[in-house]
Amino acid sequence: MAASLPHFPLLSSKTTHHEAIIKHKSEIRLLENCKSIDELRQLHCHLTKIGLSHHPPAISKLITTCTDMATLPSSQHARKAFELFLQDEQTIGTVFMWNSLLRGFSLAGSFHEAILLFLEMTNKGVTPDNFTFPFVLSACARYGASSEGLQVHGLVVKLGFVDDRFISNCLIHFYGQLGEMGCAQKVFDEMCERNVVSWTSLICGYGRGDFPKEAVSLFFLMVEEGIQPNAVTMVSAISACAELGDLDAGKRVQAYIAESGVKLNTVMVNALVDMYMKCGANVAAVQLFEECVNRDLVLYNTILSNYARQGLAKETYMVLNEMLREGQWPDRVTMLSAILASSQLGDTRCGKCCHGYVLRNGFEGSDNVSNAMIGMYMKCGEQKLACRVFDLMLNKTVVSWNSLIAGFIRNGDVESALDTFNMMPCKNLVSWNTILGALLHESLFEEAIEVFRMMQGEGIEADAMTMVSVASACGYLGTLDLAKWAHAYIGKFRIPCDLQLGTVLVDMYARCGDPQSAMQVFGKMKDKDVTAWTSAIGAMAMEGNGESALELFDQMVLQGVKPDGVTFVMVLTACSHSGLVEQGMHLFFSMKEVYGISPEIVHYGCAVDLLGRAGMLGEAQDLIKSMPLEPNDVVWGALLAACRTYKNVDLAAYAAERITELSPEKSGPHVLLSNIYASAGKWNEVARVRLGLKERGVQKAAGSSSLEINGTVHEFTSGVESHPKMGDISLMLDQMNSTFVEAGYTPDLANVLLDVDEQEKKHLLGRHSEKLALAFGLISTAEGITIRIVKNLRMCPDCHSFAKLASKIYNREIVIRDNNRFHFFREGLCSCHDYWSVQLPVQYEICSEKEYHLIT
Repeated sequence: MAASLPHFPLLSSKTTHHEAIIKHKSEIRLLENCKSIDELRQLHCHLTKIGLSHHPPAISKLITTCTDMATLPSSQHARKAFELFLQDEQTIGTVFMWNSLLRGFSLAGSFHEAILLFLEMTNKGVTPDNFTFPFVLSACARYGASSEGLQVHGLVVKLGFVDDRFISNCLIHFYGQLGEMGCAQKVFDEMCERNVVSWTSLICGYGRGDFPKEAVSLFFLMVEEGIQPNAVTMVSAISACAELGDLDAGKRVQAYIAESGVKLNTVMVNALVDMYMKCGANVAAVQLFEECVNRDLVLYNTILSNYARQGLAKETYMVLNEMLREGQWPDRVTMLSAILASSQLGDTRCGKCCHGYVLRNGFEGSDNVSNAMIGMYMKCGEQKLACRVFDLMLNKTVVSWNSLIAGFIRNGDVESALDTFNMMPCKNLVSWNTILGALLHESLFEEAIEVFRMMQGEGIEADAMTMVSVASACGYLGTLDLAKWAHAYIGKFRIPCDLQLGTVLVDMYARCGDPQSAMQVFGKMKDKDVTAWTSAIGAMAMEGNGESALELFDQMVLQGVKPDGVTFVMVLTACSHSGLVEQGMHLFFSMKEVYGISPEIVHYGCAVDLLGRAGMLGEAQDLIKSMPLEPNDVVWGALLAACRTYKNVDLAAYAAERITELSPEKSGPHVLLSNIYASAGKWNEVARVRLGLKERGVQKAAGSSSLEINGTVHEFTSGVESHPKMGDISLMLDQMNSTFVEAGYTPDLANVLLDVDEQEKKHLLGRHSEKLALAFGLISTAEGITIRIVKNLRMCPDCHSFAKLASKIYNREIVIRDNNRFHFFREGLCSCHDYWSVQLPVQYEICSEKEYHLIT
């Protein structure tokens, strides 16, 4: 390079002043020929030798040349030369020099340096001109320097440049980049004269933020006012239509483009294809795609990513194959779509082909690509390969860790998910929400609450999704205090209570035995879908309030919300708990005729339960015989439970035989049959059934009850007297029995289904777990405090009578949640109206945050 530069001797004393000026100009013009920073540095050295380093035109030209190179080294060289010039000449420089430097740093992407340079410029007393502000505003916009940009705006006003259209456009762009659309709109409204750039800057700002509707409206207003949009305006408007999913508006924009005679370029076609696909109009998108002559990689990536996003994996591969035939080579964006398609198909072979292409082309360094491969291998069940991709990643982002955890959870490996979660160096909200969802899915409700407390301890702010998991866990634990704490947390931190969270709160309170709070939450919900209505109906069903459940069902239908299968399960259950046989059977038969829903086996189970509870065993049996589906053990179980209530031993034996054929591993039906035989005094049959259970290794679960006192859960098991306060509990039970007998209570020894003497029966009956829990609750809480008990099995009739008397004599509200329903005891009465003794045929479990699954 040095050899290509001519040698310029120092000027002699004989050279005239005029000749010197001409000579200097020609030497300075040589800067224009510099193509690299090395050439420029050599020429700069030469100019310094011949005494031009302090010559203002030479410095200005040097700075301009550096700026045109648009690199950080060239801008830094210009800055150093400029600083030496200022230092030697004791000057502040010209505004042109400062502007050139600002432009150089902005073009080089060194926006922070450009902002600092502007601050230095003003501190030195150099007054910015109309060329200065566009450069610094652009740097502020790109760097996200909001406070500095506001100061620049203030200086614009102070120096009287508010009417400069170019500067105003830059201000609109600056505010639009930061999402401050109120400020951008104000600058726009105050402009004396607007041009297409003004409108386009505002439209782009609205489109970039969360205001696509405003962007589209502004586009059509621009057209109405006679301003001809440019290509950038049109693309921004089309993109806003895509964001809105507004196909009609998108078509109007396309129609305007056609009417205005603007020729579609590749960028416009790309935007239109994206808009049509995001609006679900794939046919129109494909037509535009096929009509485009110059299909570039960006256009292929647009249609590929949309197909993959829609779950159209086969179409994704068809376009990918065409792209390869056309000689277009996939880039990182292409591979993201291809990997996602492999994941959707569960096609490990295609996924490995994608992986091979990624490795051959060096794309594995892309975090997004590696994360996509982790997700793909996990979905294909290849956990080892997913872990290998993760282990080889040089930059493991939070998303990488989250992808691995989500994959473990999807494959049911919660232990590995928890281990990975605990190893994470940095967790974000998604990490916490993912692990909370996993714990909830695995019914680890106490662990989920503990993780939430850890999350609070680390200062992570919860969102609506977090509280969906927390509220669901509280509901399943059945602890009302914990549920109220979760609800208060939502209010305290102003977490938006959307449709999903509101629905879960309704269900949470219902499961915790507080239907009033459940209905209060439901009443405050602005939007209600079928799941929300179903939860509210379920709350009434749990309370045994069939009339209110039917009223809610009617309101739902009147508001145009169509019930689904789960809704009918809930309303049929409510009718069953309240003895509303006629209304329940009417709803059952209306499912197909009125709502077009074919009853499933769970609905038949509800109907059999409804008839059986009412003593209509013959009708229940006829319904089973008429079923178009093969009855399962739940249907027969509902009939068997009714047989116990109405002491139909023969039909009970028949139902139990059917259950044994279908589910020989289940103990509940056999225990129930044993109890039926015991009630009838058929002790030989009792022995035979229980011997059969023992031979198969099936054990009956011991009855246990729990209640929470001051944040501590106390659990009691029938016949087990190991609680530290057992002495006080026994004294309280003796006192209660004595008081209750005086009030007319007689122990129902028929509920002791063992062949023992009367005294032993009384002792066993007096040590049922719910009685132990109730006595402990009375001695451990102040007067007037509601006692809430959760039992794992169904209450026996004697304990039911016992609780009713306790609520009246001790003036307490007692809530007992057994495996059948809630019992609300108040003033000697129960919410079930004593219509309670048959087991429900179905229970529910939240398998995800959004929907219920029936567990039959």
